[in-house]
Amino acid sequence: MPPRSVQHSKSPTTDAGSQTLARGLTALEVIGRAANPITVAALSQQLMIHRSMGYRLVKTLEQFGFVERHATGGLILGAKLGTLARRVSKDLLAAATPELTAVAEQLEMTTFLVTYDGESVVTLCSAEPKNLETTLVKKPGSRHAVGQGAPGKVIQSLLKPKRFPPQPFEVSENEVIQGIASIAVPVRLANGPPAALAVVHFPSAVHAKKVAKVLADAAERIAMSAD
Repeated sequence: MPPRSVQHSKSPTTDAGSQTLARGLTALEVIGRAANPITVAALSQQLMIHRSMGYRLVKTLEQFGFVERHATGGLILGAKLGTLARRVSKDLLAAATPELTAVAEQLEMTTFLVTYDGESVVTLCSAEPKNLETTLVKKPGSRHAVGQGAPGKVIQSLLKPKRFPPQPFEVSENEVIQGIASIAVPVRLANGPPAALAVVHFPSAVHAKKVAKVLADAAERIAMSAD
């Protein structure tokens, strides 16, 4: 008889717990990458689980603040994720916050800082201009794939400069969210993950080079303060 392969037994409790955790983490990734607030039904379909199980999973994530309901009823990442991200990069956050506020007011555009978490581009913090009737919101903790959107392209060039030569700034339109444009520059940190400073705006006749110059100056000050 051929030797039988030895399999290490695991308790059903451990397996079930690991599977539940994996589903929860995957759910957060799916929600964070969705261009628009996603329904529980659509989330369940992507996770390949029954809708009732999807509702239970979402309810738990909501209870802990990792997921919130958008005004449309769809799911978005919760403020708790932004809080956790901010705790990880306290020095960077302290250096960036006043700069983001100043840039947002100067350019009258929502300004945000993103970092790379080893897999995706994650918004660390953001600032919206005051006294404007309409502004775009960039929620801390939101995430999307590397290479998508202006900040995603900047991160991509920092990670793989030979394949994607770094540019003074990057622009994008209709990549991450339809009807939204962005401009981004690198934040060259001596110690820390790849980062980018960016603005989002409605597509219009924006002077990208002038916006990029304001962002680059702020990015340099952030890097000096953080280091």
